Amino acid sequence: MDPKTAYQLRSKTVAKHCNEHDCWVIVNGKVYDVTLFLDKHPGGKELLLSYAGKDATAALEGAGGHEHSKYAFKLLEEYYLGSILSQEESLIDQEGIIAEVDKNESISKRAVNVDNLVDFQKPLLPQVGMLGELYDVWVHSFPTTDHTVALFPNPLLEKLTRCKWYVPLVFWIPIICYYLWYLISRGDCSLQVFVFFSILGYFSWLLFEYVLHRYVFHMKTTSYYANIFHFLLHGHHHITPLDSERVVFPPAPAVLIASPFWLGMPRLLGTVKGYSWLFGFAIGYLCYDMTHFWIHQGTPKLSFLKSQKRRHVIHHYREPQMNFGISNPFYDIIFGTLVRESRTSFIKY
Repeated sequence: MDPKTAYQLRSKTVAKHCNEHDCWVIVNGKVYDVTLFLDKHPGGKELLLSYAGKDATAALEGAGGHEHSKYAFKLLEEYYLGSILSQEESLIDQEGIIAEVDKNESISKRAVNVDNLVDFQKPLLPQVGMLGELYDVWVHSFPTTDHTVALFPNPLLEKLTRCKWYVPLVFWIPIICYYLWYLISRGDCSLQVFVFFSILGYFSWLLFEYVLHRYVFHMKTTSYYANIFHFLLHGHHHITPLDSERVVFPPAPAVLIASPFWLGMPRLLGTVKGYSWLFGFAIGYLCYDMTHFWIHQGTPKLSFLKSQKRRHVIHHYREPQMNFGISNPFYDIIFGTLVRESRTSFIKY
């Protein structure tokens, strides 16, 4: 991806990414996510962390007594996210900011100050419904730097939208173990059948995850209730990706989504094959939730998770219509929606 087409980010947005799990710096007006470079920094991560969320241009150019080499600047491009938005350019540009098709089917572009569309001191669900056609641009343009936002006026409903990272494990693992024990106790489930259909179930989850994320979580909405539905389902995550209690799926909506599969697959495939398939599907779901939480809230050490974190950062901050696979990029590769980094650029497959 050409850096000139990347997102423009506000300084106040960068300033929020200021810890060892989420470290951004500004150099010569460009923004870099150096989280995964902290442990590799020759001067130690503490020195780099002292510039987290800040402008480090002077330090790289020798203000601290050490002028960095051309190699250092070249290496920095590996972590490029976007450019800093100047005060004069107080409008976000996402592929032309807002492209609207008028009645003559010609494309017109008009600038919108996304900072003033909603009042973040009030619950957002009633407000986002009123955004109409502006909603899709607003939700992908970093309208707030807060780590969390209020959705519902009702405190109880608001609480139900939050979920600790370990809750899916506590809820689903006993259920998975029960059905695994049930399969074993039947005595008619061969290892070959179990392994084959479990693997099939896992890859079925990856496909479901991809389709759900691409076509439901990222559908474009314009009507009042559709905007509210989308924001409640996924939009809130894109404006507050660092909210640790809104990263994993709460059990209630997860059960609603899982029920057709849980009830239907044993009937479709038979008890043994169906529950073997469900075992792989459920493991895939838990891998998805835990991977999603870890790449947002942690600093992965494994190379695969590091790659997933970088791909997901691209999805959030550069290309929201790419990199839909969270736990695995398998279907992004198949369907041509994978964007990965090369040394100095982004390559689309």
